[in-house]
Amino acid sequence: MADFNYAYENTMTAEGGYSNVAADRGGETYMGISRKNFPDWGGWAIIDNYKGNVHQKSFSDMLSDNVQLQKMVRAFYKENFWHAQFDRLDQDVANEIFDTGVNQGLGTAIKYFQYSLNALNRNQKDYPNLSVDGGIGPLTLSNYDSLIATAKYPARSYNKVVKALLKLMNYFQMRRYMDLVQKDENQETFLFGWTERVI
Repeated sequence: MADFNYAYENTMTAEGGYSNVAADRGGETYMGISRKNFPDWGGWAIIDNYKGNVHQKSFSDMLSDNVQLQKMVRAFYKENFWHAQFDRLDQDVANEIFDTGVNQGLGTAIKYFQYSLNALNRNQKDYPNLSVDGGIGPLTLSNYDSLIATAKYPARSYNKVVKALLKLMNYFQMRRYMDLVQKDENQETFLFGWTERVI
């Protein structure tokens, strides 16, 4: 069973602290939370109170030391990017959906999960194709269970099945990053960092 806290700590190593880079489509962000996309998040009031009082380095340090702000960040991610259904997935699979969801949108990440499940069903011999809708309902979870059950086949194992699923999900994730760069060369600035999320 997957645990939100493991997924959260893993993703936060990639998100970092405060950022306001002109080329970043999200604009001003804190620990991956974009003011442009989430202007009503309560943490912005705390961050704004610190602005203008300290240098950039100590500014980031002070934000990191604010216990209330850190609790708000964790609560934000659990509310917006973690489904209760993730609890029943393999930890690595849940980590992948969560991290990709944070970076590319949760509905998009779940679609990658669904596309990958469809691709691994051996032309629907093991389970039927899903409608790829970005929602994680009973059929998606049932198909995931059916895929995991194929670990009993010769030359397969639980680890091999999970690894195959993760490879496909990462393929879709990386393809999206490359599409962004090909459409806008300014996004190449972020490509090296994005590749670190594809594991």
